[in-house]
Parts: sequence; structure tokens; C-alpha cells
Amino acid sequence: MENSYEQGFAFILEAATELAFYDILLNFLAERHPECKLEKRTSDEIYEPFYVVQGPFGTRVIRMNAVGTITQIKNSVHWFQNTCIHAKGKKIPWTVFLCYDTDSYNADITKFYEDDWKNFRKEISKGSRTVKIIDLAASAEIEDVFLLDLHGISQFLGLEEDLKPEDVPNGHKGSARLKQLILKQRQLNRTMVVYHKGERAKNLIKFLDLQKIMESDLLPLYHLEKIFEA
Repeated sequence: MENSYEQGFAFILEAATELAFYDILLNFLAERHPECKLEKRTSDEIYEPFYVVQGPFGTRVIRMNAVGTITQIKNSVHWFQNTCIHAKGKKIPWTVFLCYDTDSYNADITKFYEDDWKNFRKEISKGSRTVKIIDLAASAEIEDVFLLDLHGISQFLGLEEDLKPEDVPNGHKGSARLKQLILKQRQLNRTMVVYHKGERAKNLIKFLDLQKIMESDLLPLYHLEKIFEA
């Protein structure tokens, strides 16, 4: 199967919550492309889950690496080189999605092209002339993305009435805003549901309107459609 891949896509993510989000988003996109089949597998060599997409274009592979914090993303070159570029089988073109937040609402994304980040981008392309890097970057946390769909969050909490924008606490960090929002609903005895980060965040993500989120300008998620297109 390794020799049959005609293209590869790699996600380098900050943490497990992002991993959970993109896992569900990939399945959502696959459903929009009935001519494609998305299958999750586990590597026999490194016991790491990965995805295979089969379609009119052939067979593609998707690999993901959650690094823990944004500062560790720059240290993921070794993972990409060994798991993707130098994996057994024929050499294929790769698209790398860097999924991170800028940690500030007024931060300039250009700083992620300078100094250590500049070296990182150079190193990640070493050994291959066919690596394309796409920044899925936002001046927000992944929970800010979730907060784009208050109806979905309301459904997750089992509320009788939808949350309104004025119900969302002020602040810059989406995770803190979401936590405070749910805590307030619990204090008002409107729900007993708790939000968890990481893999368990899927319990919330499954309620979200992913089409609405894709159409927002918070993240350039339209790039992911290319995975399922010829």
C-alpha cells in the first residue's frame, strides 16, 4: 500500500484538542465527497494512527502530529522527515498544514516566517523538492473556533434556549471563555455537562456546524478541501 500513495498530507498541530477537531473535520469533508473513501488505520511500524483517502485521483495518505505546545512545533522536523519524507515506498509530494494560533489577537503572522521558524520551514523541506507548507493559523485558540457556533454548543449543553453572543464572556483566550460560559450555565442549573479538552472534546465538536465554521474567516479551512479533490 505504501507504494500506491500518489500524494501525502501532514498536519502538525499544537495539542490533542486540535487533533480531535481535524479528525472530525476530515470525516465531514469526506462525506461531502461521496466519490472518496476515508479510512483510519494504525501503522504497523510505529503504532501511530493515520488516514488513507481513496478517490478518482488514486490513494492519498494523511498523517498527524500533535506536539503539545506551539514552541514544540518547530521541533517536529524529525517526525516529518522520518514518518513522511523518508518513509518506505515511493517518494511523493507532501502538503504540510501548520495548525497553530498566534497567541495574540494583534500578532503578525509574519513572525512565524522569521528566525527559528524560518529555519524550521527550510528544514522541513530538506530532502524533497515537493513539499508545500500551508499555515492554518489564527489569532485565536481552537475553542474560539468552537464559539462560532453557539447553537451547536447549546445543543451540546442540552439547553432549552440557544446561547446568545452576549452570554459569551469577554477575553482573549477561547478556552477560558468557553470554560466560563459553561460554568455560568452550570451555576444557573441549566446544564450539568462539562467540557473537556483533548480527545474528549469530540463530545462537543460533534454538535458543531462544521460548514458554518469552514465559511468563517477565522481559519483558512478551505485548503483542506484539496485533500479530496483531483
